[in-house]
Order: sequence, then C-alpha cells, then structure tokens
Amino acid sequence: MLKLMENMKVAAVQMNSAVGKIRDNLSSMKRWIKAAAEENVDFICFPEMCITGYAMPESVEFSETIDGDSVKFILEMSEEFDITISAGISERSDDGVYITQFIAENGIIRGKYRKTHLGEREKLHYKAGNSIEIIKCKNANIGLQLCWESHFPEISSILALNGADIILMPHSSGLPSNRRKDIWDKCLKARAYDNTVYVIACNQLGDNGLGTLFGGGCSAIDPRGNIMAENYDSKDSLIIVDITSEILYKLRTKEYTSMKDLYYLNRRRPELYGKITQINTKL
Repeated sequence: MLKLMENMKVAAVQMNSAVGKIRDNLSSMKRWIKAAAEENVDFICFPEMCITGYAMPESVEFSETIDGDSVKFILEMSEEFDITISAGISERSDDGVYITQFIAENGIIRGKYRKTHLGEREKLHYKAGNSIEIIKCKNANIGLQLCWESHFPEISSILALNGADIILMPHSSGLPSNRRKDIWDKCLKARAYDNTVYVIACNQLGDNGLGTLFGGGCSAIDPRGNIMAENYDSKDSLIIVDITSEILYKLRTKEYTSMKDLYYLNRRRPELYGKITQINTKL
C-alpha cells in the first residue's frame, strides 16, 4: 500500500455531458479542474463517459482512441494545473469499442480501466474489458468500478486485496437523485466498510441532449463506511474531501483489540471459496 498524503484532497464532480458535444463537455471539465486546483485539490474524478456523453447506441459514433485529441486535452490539464484527473470516454480500439475510465497525471496516462461488467444495453454495442487492476498514482493506489459495477462486491474485494486505497465509482445513471442516494447509501457504504477503502462516487446530471435525464449525485465514504461528503443538487457541482492515511493504517496494521478494529480481508479463508458453485440463473 502506498502511503497517502497526510492532507490529500480529492474532488468528485456531478456534471451534464451532452452526447457528441465533446468540445462543450471538455470545456465544462476544464472549468471544474481549474476550480478544484484553486482549492488545492490533488485528485479530481469525473463521471463515466463524461467526455463522450452517454447513450446507447449513440455514444459509439463519438468514440475516440486513447491517444486521441480529447485524452490529450485532459493530459495537458493534468500538467497545467498539477492535478490528477479521472475521466471517462467511449474508447475505440483495434479490437472493439470499450467504456473506459482513465487517469491522467503529470501529463501522462497513469492507467485505464475498461468496464468489465456491461449492462444489458451496453453489451449490445460495447466489448467488455477483461482486467481488474489497481492504478498506482503518486499519492495512492486507485481502483475503478463503473456505474452498476458498484453492485458487484467481488470487484471491490479484488481491488482492495491488490492494495487499493481508494475506489472510484463514476456513474452514468438515470435514476432520480432520491433513489440514487438510497442505493448508494446501501451499497457504497458496504463496499467501503467491508474492504477498508475510501469510496468516491459521482454521476452524470441532467439531459444528455437526446431526452434521457441523469440523476446526478456525488458521495465520498471513508473506510469505516461513514459519509464524508455528499451532494445531490440539481445543478453541476462538486464535493471536496480531505483523505489521510491514518484510518487506513490504523485498521490495516493495528494489533487486534476489538471487533471495531478488525481488518476483515486478512481474516478471509479463501480455501473455502472455491467450493462455491455457479448460481443457476434459470431458477
């Protein structure tokens, strides 16, 4: 585990991204990046496919390569404002089109994640990624789960077991804000608490330009499952939280004294888990 900065500031943005309006979307992102930098933010997370805009199948038309102009723009912003940026695109590759979230830091791509668990409409148009790995940034080990992947606890556990300090969960969800909060309060707290990680989530907001409304929302949860900050306003906005390594090291390395200090992941018995059989989905 990389030690986090004692006063690392992380921001999450809920924003409107119109499908195909890439220049406008990038312009909005730049405003938020600049605003975050003015608050000495070290890391900023934007929603799933925030650059492209999200719609099935319309987003496919606006896919770009990972070395395309949009990603280059974000790389330049990361260097200009000295801030680490997580952003989402519809990525065109030689072997297919992916829903991709990448991390830009110091003018380079630190790593990317291709969505491994696609929704029912997504799988008709996109190829699933086949790798769940952490991305090592200068201040933390970062994991990524996109949108409904937050409902898959195995992904969070794999990331945590591989050393993730923070799991980012960018969304493109059409649920209204009250339902979004209700679901996040259930699953995101569990992902953070069970795996002793910070969870940072954000969502697209408003009309995607094609009549689909996204419900917005930002939430930051600490490794004990407590909400650090949240925002479900009806306008573009961001939250900023201070993250320190203290709670991670206390829970991960402290000698056991009581159940409240228990680090669950190192009490696992994986030799038993291979006996789990595949769920019969036809029942």
